[in-house]
Amino acid sequence: MISDFQKKKLLHFFNLLDSQVNGYLQIDDFSEIAENIRMGLGYEPGGDKHKFLAEKSAHFFHQLLNSATHSHPQSISEQEWVDYLDNDIINGGNEEKLEEFTEFIIGFLFDMFDDNHDGYISTDEFVDMFVVYGIDIKYSAKSFLNLDVNRDDRLSRNELIHAFETFLLSDDPKQPGNWIFGNWE
Repeated sequence: MISDFQKKKLLHFFNLLDSQVNGYLQIDDFSEIAENIRMGLGYEPGGDKHKFLAEKSAHFFHQLLNSATHSHPQSISEQEWVDYLDNDIINGGNEEKLEEFTEFIIGFLFDMFDDNHDGYISTDEFVDMFVVYGIDIKYSAKSFLNLDVNRDDRLSRNELIHAFETFLLSDDPKQPGNWIFGNWE
């Protein structure tokens, strides 16, 4: 069973994805995320990059929908989100599921924000993520510094995988990985 601290972080993550702010994750949330990325990165409406973003976002939503138990058609509630992550990912006893989910989330972030496809998230790309998800930008520098373990001014896939696993599993508020999505407090 997750702690209150972990639940707080999971709800923070949920709220970042719930762009419609209605207490449910639905396809429109992920369409809006794709559109925000398109506008934020200056991609042409209807262009190849825009189509890629829309397809990846829809795939992301449908993967979550197929994985989480949900009682509403085409929706995942806050409680269903927390229960899914608690019971299936964090405390499900299946290390492979945790690794798959972590890779899924980090892969999505790289697909969306590694604009130059160099295999790293730069400071600017990280700030783009904050802007798109409506994360308070004043925490971007602190978050980036906490996640950039080797201090090379870029975030590798391994650094973000480790950070996301810490975000999910850690009950210690001082762990740097807790800052992957900004200030969770």
